[in-house]
Amino acid sequence: MKIQHLRFLAAVVEYGGVIKAAERLHLSQPSVSAGLKALELTLGRPLFDRSIPANRPLRLTPAGRRFYRHAQEILRQCDAARADFLGEAGEQRRIRVGVLNTLPHEAIAALVHVVAKQAPNVHLEVWEASADRVAGWLAQARIDLAWTNVSDLVANARVLWREPLVAVVTPDHPLAQAAGPISVRDLGTHPFVHRSSCELDAVGRAQLKAAGMTLRVTVRAERDELAFRLIRNGKGMTLAPRSLVPDDLVAVPVSGLNVARTIGLEWREDLDLMLQGLVVDAMEDVVSLMPVSAETGGQSKRARQDGAGPR
Repeated sequence: MKIQHLRFLAAVVEYGGVIKAAERLHLSQPSVSAGLKALELTLGRPLFDRSIPANRPLRLTPAGRRFYRHAQEILRQCDAARADFLGEAGEQRRIRVGVLNTLPHEAIAALVHVVAKQAPNVHLEVWEASADRVAGWLAQARIDLAWTNVSDLVANARVLWREPLVAVVTPDHPLAQAAGPISVRDLGTHPFVHRSSCELDAVGRAQLKAAGMTLRVTVRAERDELAFRLIRNGKGMTLAPRSLVPDDLVAVPVSGLNVARTIGLEWREDLDLMLQGLVVDAMEDVVSLMPVSAETGGQSKRARQDGAGPR
């Protein structure tokens, strides 16, 4: 059971529906609906009476009302514990997070905003760098947490999402017209802009080799912004994680290229549990806004727009 989902429940009850609650929480309506659905699945029964007309405010079931009272007390105690720990008298705690430099800028900014809102007495420092450099900072205890590529096997880590590498092209590119995924062999038929931070690992390169395909690299770009600018200017295509694809370009799935990056949080073994929990809670809010594949635990941009779950 997640504290975030209890906050969703409290907001929906207070404001009379998911749409108004989402507006107050600065989240998408499908994100709040999905959180309520996950909470109901955890509890094993509905919280709301959905037999009432759709134009009426949501109404708790009798069991839902009892649970809501418990949820209010849990949230009150959590807020009190965090306030006591962080110090209402003005004592400021510092937490330093290393951030992978290929994460969407909007997500990084959202993390800073959410932490500032949830814990005004915490000073958050963000250090952005490559995956290797962030890992080095964490090993040297120069940062407290790392938001970066992680492994399922690491003890002090939490996977946030997994996302595939996709081909990135302009809307009028021939590959954008495909009805479904393109073939891995299609990657070799067009000029290729190579991102220096490309997540194409040894397994991916082996898959390209097995397909007898060689990328026609015409540009090696240090900055992702330059790579995407060149693509807009008709200089070819690239490969990138789905969450990095700009809104004006098209992400095309590639059949036969089974490469994905795993993004998560990793922290120092001796990190205070309250500070760790603060960042993890904030990250749940951030991930709900991420344009990642639904199978990763997040929601796609289309899924969030279409809406699902409780109203």
